[in-house]
Amino acid sequence: MKKLTAFLSLICTLLLFTPGFSAYADDTTIMEKTLVLTKDDLTNAGATNLILFFEIGGATVNIVQGTDENIICQAVVRYSVDSLEPTLTKKTTDGTYTATFESGKIVGQQPPDITHEWEITIGKYDTDTDLFFALGGVMADIDLGGMPLRNLAFELGGVSMSVDFSSPTSRTVENVIGAGGGVYLAMMNIGNTNFQKFGLTGGGCAFDLDFHGAYQTGKHYVGIVLAAYDLNATVPAGAGEQVKVYSMVAPLIVTGEGWEKVVYRPTYKQYITEDYDTQSVQLNFNITAIASNVVIDRK
Repeated sequence: MKKLTAFLSLICTLLLFTPGFSAYADDTTIMEKTLVLTKDDLTNAGATNLILFFEIGGATVNIVQGTDENIICQAVVRYSVDSLEPTLTKKTTDGTYTATFESGKIVGQQPPDITHEWEITIGKYDTDTDLFFALGGVMADIDLGGMPLRNLAFELGGVSMSVDFSSPTSRTVENVIGAGGGVYLAMMNIGNTNFQKFGLTGGGCAFDLDFHGAYQTGKHYVGIVLAAYDLNATVPAGAGEQVKVYSMVAPLIVTGEGWEKVVYRPTYKQYITEDYDTQSVQLNFNITAIASNVVIDRK
């Protein structure tokens, strides 16, 4: 009997340290919850403006644009820990409807092999919207094309995120503002927002920014403060650009045709495109960089 007990103990020990085997596997249950914000919610509340707020931690997030005209936002959340159960809070104040989608949090010691996935679909609707993201420990793939955005803001920590404005927003976005630490952020077709002001602040961040898109006539302002990593930006050759960079141990490289060097000092550099004054769309960059590489490619 002692030999049998010892043998079984050895087998259990080997299984615990065998790749792909988890002592929690048989006990893991994947739960699913659907959170929905509908047009009727806003209509019944008499709201004319919408604030969408997503506060999500430790998850993968996927946001796509849908065609359902009755749904504003639907989130299908899969999770394997009870405390991660998500919530949707709704309230109305002075004609503004606020919907907050929030993930739960791990309580106590984190178990292995957690499932925490958000699949979000934005419906086809036409209400002025301010959109806010507070994300930590998240991998996200987000499409905001076609939304009726007025303002977009995000606060990020330990995030890898891709944002695409795959089609023009149905409103001019007044402000795109973001801040983060330890972040990789890629943004594509930013010009499809026709933004008035675009601002990013980051430490230990890598930003890949594509400013192409369907701009309307006028000036557009970009402010970026970056410490200790990289900024790679592509800008449209069909617009006029002016770039001012304040830097410390931060090389600046501009590529593409049409750049004119105005000032080139160790801590301050300025470039402008030769067609700046004649272009109907003008992009104005003001960049502060510390120990960061800055590359701006015009094409």
